[in-house]
Amino acid sequence: MHPKEVADVIHGGPTFADGYLHVSDAPGLGCDIDESAATRYPYRRAYLPTSRRADGSVQDW
Repeated sequence: MHPKEVADVIHGGPTFADGYLHVSDAPGLGCDIDESAATRYPYRRAYLPTSRRADGSVQDW
């Protein structure tokens, strides 16, 4: 599930049911973006954590 903020901004799109991803017949990606709702959530830079081994080398997830 996505956070509540995503549901406020993005409407429609693919759905999961019975182990399948169901794609909408709507044009494009099949979702609408509420730009006025998006202004309530300003962009904040963030990075994914990097998984490293004990010797400091990078490791895949």
